[in-house]
Amino acid sequence: MESNPFLHATVGEMLDVVAARYPDRDAIVATDERVTYAAFRERAATLARGLSALGVAPGDNVAIWMPNRPTWFIAQQACARLGAVVVALNPRYKAHELSYILAQSDATALILTDQRRGGPREARGRAGHGPPHPPTLGERRHSRTSSSTTVYSDEYLGNTDYFETLHAVAPEIRDGVPGELSCERLPSLRSVIVDADDDYPGCVRFRDVMDAGAEAAMPPLPAPAPDDLFALLYTSGTTAFPKGAMITHRNCVPHGWNTGEQLRLTSDDRVLHALPAAGTWGGLNIPLSTWSHGACLVLMETFDALQAFHLIERERCTVWNGVDMMARAMLDHPELERFDLSTLRTGGFGAVGGGGHGLFEAVVERLGIPQLYQPYGMTEVNALSLWHDLDEPVELRALSGVKTPPGIDARVVHPETGRPCSPGEEGELQFRGMLVTPGYYKKPDETAAAFTRDGWFKTGDLAVRDEQGHVMFKGRLKETLRISHFMVAPGEIEAFLMSHPSVDQAFVVGVPDAVTNEAAVAFVILKEFATLGEDELRLFCRGKIASYKIPKVVHFVPDVPRTPGPHGDKVQRLKLREQALAEGAGDVSNRAL
Repeated sequence: MESNPFLHATVGEMLDVVAARYPDRDAIVATDERVTYAAFRERAATLARGLSALGVAPGDNVAIWMPNRPTWFIAQQACARLGAVVVALNPRYKAHELSYILAQSDATALILTDQRRGGPREARGRAGHGPPHPPTLGERRHSRTSSSTTVYSDEYLGNTDYFETLHAVAPEIRDGVPGELSCERLPSLRSVIVDADDDYPGCVRFRDVMDAGAEAAMPPLPAPAPDDLFALLYTSGTTAFPKGAMITHRNCVPHGWNTGEQLRLTSDDRVLHALPAAGTWGGLNIPLSTWSHGACLVLMETFDALQAFHLIERERCTVWNGVDMMARAMLDHPELERFDLSTLRTGGFGAVGGGGHGLFEAVVERLGIPQLYQPYGMTEVNALSLWHDLDEPVELRALSGVKTPPGIDARVVHPETGRPCSPGEEGELQFRGMLVTPGYYKKPDETAAAFTRDGWFKTGDLAVRDEQGHVMFKGRLKETLRISHFMVAPGEIEAFLMSHPSVDQAFVVGVPDAVTNEAAVAFVILKEFATLGEDELRLFCRGKIASYKIPKVVHFVPDVPRTPGPHGDKVQRLKLREQALAEGAGDVSNRAL
């Protein structure tokens, strides 16, 4: 790792080096904008001076709330230069999430856009081509059983008005003095900066901050250090308010370079990017691995399959990183075969929304990404904290894992005793090393609870290590079923159920059982026009998986409850379990196999 040129660099220092080497190359390409490395660096430096003139100081926390666009990353880089800490806000936050995070993070400034106007329609207007109109709410509900529309989420059903949400949290902004705000629920907030041409009461236009930075000189300030905080990334919990994982420059910059090396990135690569910048994969790992190697980030403000095809063909993209809902929308799109996607070489695939039988292989073969891989990562330990060699067999690259990069170690231990697990024995996945967060912002109890006494971060995930030393993620530990004396990952049962030709997605939860302690209950989404009965599906399982893994109850549903996450909608398994209990699956011990 000592050969890493950015081992002791900050985010700003990394950009300085690359911009000097590749000043005229594209750093960012958006639908209607191209930003060279020289311009990227200059605009970030100008904004840093403008923020300083507005009163933002080193150590201040600055929230960014907008979809993927060049301004997001310019603001991120400006904060890095200034020594301010980026608070990354998910564009899909509603009032209660926004209120909590802005207050808990002590954000002194908020950079946002005014509204996002119906993702795909906006793309059509700018690019002169684009996808069809998103479905109506009724169409979306009807088509949830069809994989072609699962990518659509509530944000596609109308405009996103950021100010409507913000004013619900802090109505005082309308009558406030720009730069001197005083909000009851947001006591630290002083400035709201809007990336829009219109004037908004109490706010400062982004353009005016840039103009101020063009005229101002940066006051003498201590340079940010590698161990200084760079970002607060808030976890997307489904049962409690999110926690802000503290990320230092040293946590993510060297890892960005190492990831780029692992993926064999060069300055000729072009990376299609639609994963939200509010997450560790979309906001840190992908951009830093791209820019540390002088490659180009091709931004999509809102993911749409048809627009993705156009951008891959137009920009000759070589790398695509996405999640299962994106992949399903692309594979099922009727115009897939019309586009030249032959430049695609590699990319990361994450099954965050339930995946599907054969989906990984379909992406490899039909989208033509021969070196596709499925990594493992989480907010607290960085994306790609388990990664792959691109020359591994496709069967191994389809597993979520499998080896650690420089700067982090992994182990699998018995969750109750902490005893190291033997090869093949499932247990809790834990990490220790440079990539791991130092803790949660203003959460000392939660931080202490997250680490063992000897410094291992407890992920709460179930994993297994094989005889070759490969570490494979199996699922969330708290979702693991305890059937008799066996620990059973729901994903194992789900994967088998999805091998039935009529099953699109399957989700398994555990309910009390008087004989076996817990039993599996399945919620199944069928493929469009498919029919299947409970007894027929359970008969399909017999003799093919262990009898104790066969679901004792199967519910056929059009969809399951989901929570918006930074990389896709997560299934709310707690609600599924509550639904299973409410529908009479409280004790299924009398159900025959």
